[in-house]
Amino acid sequence: MPEVVVKAGDQIIERVITEKGFLSIGRTSDNDIVLNHQGVSREHARIDFAAEGPLLRDLKSLNGTFVNTQRVDECILRDEDVITVGKYSLVFYVDSKLAMSMTEIDGTLVLQSPELRESLEQKSRNSEEELSETRPIPISRGDQSASGKEQK
Repeated sequence: MPEVVVKAGDQIIERVITEKGFLSIGRTSDNDIVLNHQGVSREHARIDFAAEGPLLRDLKSLNGTFVNTQRVDECILRDEDVITVGKYSLVFYVDSKLAMSMTEIDGTLVLQSPELRESLEQKSRNSEEELSETRPIPISRGDQSASGKEQK
């Protein structure tokens, strides 16, 4: 299964692994890869998975699509090619290393969308708050130690 790792600078934003016949890239939410930046067109580019190989097509975007720093209208992608769209770098992998490692575990692949990621982070923050409320906090007051016994 092909994988696209979306990065902003050195930070990984998301990983997209697909069995679909194509991936759409653009600024609007109806795309498979949503890149929310003014330098990205609504429908910027598309990767079609065909027998000849994965074909990246620029969809007449205003700012262009680049593969390994070269502006392209169409390009057959190779493993580890870097696609640049606006301020984002998308690293293309012919076969997902993440999917291969996950299949060794139980054959199930879980992907996080930005919405799911935010939901999980919120639940994690809520769990941390609940834990901090239930932990005993040792208090030392005046002549008493943390155990509550008077010091002599």
